[in-house]
Amino acid sequence: MNVNLHILNSSGLLSSVTKQIEDEFAKSLIKISNKLPISDVDVAIYNNPRGIIPEVGIGGYAPNEHLVFVYLDSKFPNIKRVIREQLKRTLAHELHHCLRWRDPGYGKTLLESLVTEGLADHFDLEVNSGNPEPWCTALNVEEIVAFSKRAKIEYDNKNYDHRAWFFGSTEKGLPRWTGYALGFKLVENYLKINPAQKASELCAVKAEEFIK
Repeated sequence: MNVNLHILNSSGLLSSVTKQIEDEFAKSLIKISNKLPISDVDVAIYNNPRGIIPEVGIGGYAPNEHLVFVYLDSKFPNIKRVIREQLKRTLAHELHHCLRWRDPGYGKTLLESLVTEGLADHFDLEVNSGNPEPWCTALNVEEIVAFSKRAKIEYDNKNYDHRAWFFGSTEKGLPRWTGYALGFKLVENYLKINPAQKASELCAVKAEEFIK
């Protein structure tokens, strides 16, 4: 019934920040666990410069309900600040994914994926406060309207192009992070209509509820 930290450091590149990672992980897990009944997860943190988001210096991925990968770059400028400010945000986001993986799942359709990502980003704000991450606000008001119309056509599509919608595609005319921004807005609108609810309480709510 634990969330276990594994710092993969055979290269020794994270040796200078290992203690800081352990400390920040412990503090973050307490805050997250106070709001989310998360357990039985392994969190593997390792040096992977190709996996980080350049704007924030860290990256994360939850491939299933029991595993989270967190990527760092030992040569990133002021990596200690990244660990202090961004590790907690990445953990909140990815551990929320783990719980949603269990019920109803990450998502097979575009709508389901939008809601899953939007919920994770709102859970981060619920736990850590602060400003939304850059991908949450990647679109302006006009773009939100335009790309929401495009997304609605594909809401139920199980063969949607996840990489294009979430990471951008020049060929398809989708800006980087479109899916994250749309998902954040979908959940934001739901929470405005249902102010008594929080992202931590919506892990198992089906995506269709967010467009009623």
